[in-house]
Parts: sequence; C-alpha cells; structure tokens
Amino acid sequence: MIPRGTALTLLLALTPAPAVGQKGGVFRDPEDGRLDMSEWLLTKKGVLPIPIIITEPALGYGGGLAVAFFSQPLGGEASKRHQGQEFSVPMIAGAAAFYTSDGSAGGGAFLFYPFRHDQFRYLGALGGASLNLDFFGFDPESPLADKPLGYTIDPRFVVQRMQARIKQTPLFAGLHYLYVHTKTTFDAALPEEIPDRDLKLGLGGLGTSLEYDTRDNLLDARRGMDITASGTWYQKAFGSDLAFGRYQVQGLFYWQPEKRWGYGLRVDSRFATGDAPFFMKPFLQMRGLESGQYANDVTLLTEGELRYSIDARWTILGFGGGGRVGETLGDLGSAPTVGAGGVGFRYLIARQLGLGTGLDFAWGSAGQFAFYIQTGSAWR
Repeated sequence: MIPRGTALTLLLALTPAPAVGQKGGVFRDPEDGRLDMSEWLLTKKGVLPIPIIITEPALGYGGGLAVAFFSQPLGGEASKRHQGQEFSVPMIAGAAAFYTSDGSAGGGAFLFYPFRHDQFRYLGALGGASLNLDFFGFDPESPLADKPLGYTIDPRFVVQRMQARIKQTPLFAGLHYLYVHTKTTFDAALPEEIPDRDLKLGLGGLGTSLEYDTRDNLLDARRGMDITASGTWYQKAFGSDLAFGRYQVQGLFYWQPEKRWGYGLRVDSRFATGDAPFFMKPFLQMRGLESGQYANDVTLLTEGELRYSIDARWTILGFGGGGRVGETLGDLGSAPTVGAGGVGFRYLIARQLGLGTGLDFAWGSAGQFAFYIQTGSAWR
C-alpha cells in the first residue's frame, strides 16, 4: 500500500472542473476536465518521487518517501500493444524509507526486471528496519490478547525471485529465496510461548510458487481472478538456523455484472510447519485488525467487498469478513471467529489506468478502529 498524496488528491477532485475540451494542464483529464494523473503516469519516465503515508495500527502513524525509476513511460508500451506490436512491461527500480510515531523506521531498495517480452520476471530487494510491535500470544482468548507485550525486532533481509510464464498462458511458475537476520528484544519478561532461540536468528528459505492471473487490471481489478499457491522451506542448507516451512493459498475473485455494481471475494489460508519462530507464524491480515494480533500455525479467512459507482469517478464500497487461527487445521473448526469490516470510497485518479485512490474505515470484532489510505486494490 503506497498512498500518493491522497488528501491533496481528494481536495482537488472536489474543486470545480473546467469545461470539457478546455486546457487543464497535465493533471486534468481532457474528456471531463477533472483531476486525473493518467497523463503524468503514462508519459513520464525517469525518476519519480512517491510520498508514503502509513496508517497501520501496528506501527502507528507515519510517512516516508519512495523514489522509483521507470525505464520507459507506461503509456508507450500500452500504445504498442494497442497497435499489435511487441509488448513488454518496463523495468522499475526504486528505494524507500519511512518513520512512524512509535519510533519504527526502515528502508530498502528493489529492482523489478521483466525480459524476453515479459516471459520472465525478476524481482530483487534488500533492506532493514527497526520495528516496535506488540505480541498478542497465540490464543485469541488469552490475557495477552487484551494486554499485549511490546517488543522491538530489527530485521535485515534479502529477497530474490524469478517467475516464468507458461507459454502464452496467464500461468506463472516461480522460484524465490529469502534471507533475513533478526534481533528481538522484549520490553518485559519473555513470554512463555517464545523460546530464547527466537531472539537472534538467521533464516534462509528457498521456495516456489504458481500464480494464475486473469485480472483485467493488476492495479485495481474489476473482473477476473488471481489464484496463488506458494511454499517456502527454511533449512540449514539454505542458511537457516531453524528448520520449518511456510505456505499460502490465496484466491482473489472480481465481478462487475453491471456498470455501477461490482463485488469481490478473497479467500486466504496460510500455515507454518516445524520450528517456525513466533514472528514468522501466519496471522490474519484484514482491514480492521492490527498486524500480528491474531497469529498461530494455521490461519483461514474470507473477505467480501461490494462496490457502487456514484458516477464515472466516485465509488463507495462496503467490506467485511471473518477468520480463524489455530495450531492445526483441525483446530479451526472449534476456534472463535474474528470478524472485521467497514466502508470506504475511491476517486478514479488515473482514468486510462483504471486506478482509484481513497480511504477505508474499518472496525474489528473487539471494537478496534483503523483507517487506511488506499491506492489501487486493498488486496495484494
């Protein structure tokens, strides 16, 4: 989630628009005269600064700056594709840094490099952070669920991933490697659920993935689906102090049966096996829940979203869902359901890219409140 000056965007969107056809500059759409970033995103290349606004409850409020380099304008290749010419996604390189109100900070750099006409996609990233977080335990009904313990974790990480398209299909097969070195300190006595070994670790994992993606828009889909299955195995041979595995199966489904109405569905299951450290166990990731608040070896959640377009630019939406966590898959049947939901709105900030930006307001089943600045889909 990388919001891009959303407050200013929404303010400008409400200002009176010039008549259609009247010159409005690079940030006005020639079709309706309203605020639009399409021209900027489709024609500019080189270095682009991107403000970062953080509203994640686990980290507090904060911000930062990302600097991205595009090897070519996004619109240049879109035009080639429209004309039946060879199409390739641009190379993107960037770096980012952030700081939040609770003292968390971090930064990193990345490179996304597609080649052979988008038959292969490489992604590399490295960085580090110092994050001040809370540990809620692994039982939603334990005392820690209401009175979490604060801790600080200092990860340093390297990620390498290669994906290959299967012929000309929307199916990608991938191979990835992750190495992270962590040092953790608790504000008080170490909880009994956490062994001493988890406080300083080097973890190296090799994994694979399959992704079937038919979405009409990778940034902000309205139709299609994205189904992903992945697994990562952490072993001594890969540079890991502990042996364990992490797995995920996720399905994102989008429908737009009418011009104004649309809806989506997300189903997500994650699980860990072996001696996974506490900070590598899966947790429920859903709007309205603090990151890491509901964690265990197995998680399962379902979330739905209903959209209604007021006009060509403005959309309101409602969303909600529920999830469960447990030590094993069999425990999910008797585990309590954790719910969350809310409302939001979007403004179509880049019409030619189908990209919206706006706010989501969410509440958890325990009364938690959070708001999120969104650019593109809330689901990743």
